[in-house]
Amino acid sequence: MPNGKRISLMRVMFTDHCIMDCHYCPNSYWVPRRRYGFKVDELARLFDEMHSRHMVEGLFLSSGIFKDPNATQERLLDVVEAIRSRYGFRGYIHLKVMPGTSTDALLEQSQRLGARLSVNMESPSAEHLRKVSTMKDFDNGIVAPMKRISELMQERYGGAVGQATQLVVGAADESDWDIYTRMRSLYGEYGFKRVYYSAFRPVQYTPLEEHPATPPVREHRLYQMDWLSRIYGYDAEELRPAFDTGGFLELRADPKLMIAMNNFEQFPVDVNRGTERELLRVPGVGPLAANRIVKQRAQHTITQRQELQAMGVVMKRAMPFLRFPGHKPTPAKQGELALFREQAATPAQPSRRTVDLHATHAASGCTSCPLNPGTCGMAA
Repeated sequence: MPNGKRISLMRVMFTDHCIMDCHYCPNSYWVPRRRYGFKVDELARLFDEMHSRHMVEGLFLSSGIFKDPNATQERLLDVVEAIRSRYGFRGYIHLKVMPGTSTDALLEQSQRLGARLSVNMESPSAEHLRKVSTMKDFDNGIVAPMKRISELMQERYGGAVGQATQLVVGAADESDWDIYTRMRSLYGEYGFKRVYYSAFRPVQYTPLEEHPATPPVREHRLYQMDWLSRIYGYDAEELRPAFDTGGFLELRADPKLMIAMNNFEQFPVDVNRGTERELLRVPGVGPLAANRIVKQRAQHTITQRQELQAMGVVMKRAMPFLRFPGHKPTPAKQGELALFREQAATPAQPSRRTVDLHATHAASGCTSCPLNPGTCGMAA
């Protein structure tokens, strides 16, 4: 949620029918399979039932583009309008805005009804997007709606208060530096709340079915880099050492560690004298721990490793980079060898517990598909 609270979401697509040719997507027209969809009233009622039973607390609503972007967005708004007006739901709704939505009235209504909006960018530039889709317009279909939504959020009181987007990692052979450059622009110029990263997985029947899958650890490193930029305040110059000459993040160790090892002359940081910003540059010290250290040392000198552990410092990572009474920092080379033992990355965890109803709806016997428009919400 915008305030950082985690809630359970009903995560659902209005339909998985899509006319687009995205080379990486299992819902693109390349994939020959049966398609399913909801009717507006059906989906609104289903959400109300699940919310009434305390099974979910909010809604994440997306869709394939079944006719054109504007028609699809109209149908999503019909669902959200029914949930808000008919069922009186005032809680969290993350509403996808279809790439290519061009009607200002649709963007205004989306901003009014949603709590968070997202237009999936998928690739960091127009050049990269052309490699994975011939039908999407990067500037007019993706960046323009993002810009307009940002303007609406500044002009209007109430409604959606944040934007997010997703980038597919590895499908367009983009570098991590390409992704970082775009991410920084989205946070800085458009006030985005989050950028999400999804490691590419090849899908049978699509043009990229033979393209190598992106290692999950690369996705994880991008989230770490995002966190360093967005939360820790690292600028582009500080982050540069984490990237190799080809613009890719080192996979063997997290970016913060790579940056610290590249600037070992700046360490160790004195626990009792270093600024909060300097403490945040220490591997194993996060924002909460740094803040606790500053508050604690105002009361008394920190002398014990156990004190730092109690404040949330990951000592295994931090010891070579910290100095405090009684602790002699590990020499640089020894610290490097010790820290590089932790080379395996932990896959990033979902930020919200979600309930995916699409498969359930299909299994229930829905026969809605492009060849049977009379029974499907897509043509209602």
